[in-house]
Amino acid sequence: MANASRSHVSNWEAGRRRPSVANLAPLDEAWDTANLLTSLAEHAKEGHDRPRVGSFLQYEQTAMSLKNYSSDVVFGLLQTEEYARSLFQRGGVVDDIEAAVNDRMERQQRLHEADPPHLWVVLAQPVLWWQVGGPEVMRSQLKHLLQISEPAHISLRVLPVSAGWPGVSGSLSLMTTRETEVAYLESGRMGRLVERPPEVRDLRVNYDRIGALALPEDQSRTLIKNMLGLIK
Repeated sequence: MANASRSHVSNWEAGRRRPSVANLAPLDEAWDTANLLTSLAEHAKEGHDRPRVGSFLQYEQTAMSLKNYSSDVVFGLLQTEEYARSLFQRGGVVDDIEAAVNDRMERQQRLHEADPPHLWVVLAQPVLWWQVGGPEVMRSQLKHLLQISEPAHISLRVLPVSAGWPGVSGSLSLMTTRETEVAYLESGRMGRLVERPPEVRDLRVNYDRIGALALPEDQSRTLIKNMLGLIK
């Protein structure tokens, strides 16, 4: 009824994990609780779990498919070590920069597993312009984008500035696991995990609209190569 195995329920009872909205919604319906359980879950999330980066990373590590749109910087799973280090140094939000860089590089290992998740990424064209870390770092990052997007399970496209502002600032990620689909919104230093199905569906529509405006993969690769040639 709750779309969960006995082990999941055991973890809920022990406080090791908490049920998602997708788990609680069927219980609300079956017990006719007027959405009490899902409302309580949302209240707890709003009051105690922002920005819930840990939960986001847990979903990311178990996702069968990942979709991301980024308007400011290269998506974390596609960043080079030097690019990530430059971001952390400039951002000033972590105490141990090298540990943060290592964690980000470890997250990327999922893309190289025997059964990797499908990854769709759309980068806004200005992401290719920002000189993060300087010319050498950016040149290496653009080359990395061309290389890492070659496997069939990774799709990389660019949203051209000519398409206009898409209505989403920062980063939008959609993650689909065997149990549920969630979204994660991030802008600046703030992040928000979205688990309510209606809101996730709305964000999926937003992502699809952005994807409809993005360049095809081959044209995106050509654009990245052209940007690479402009770096002095």
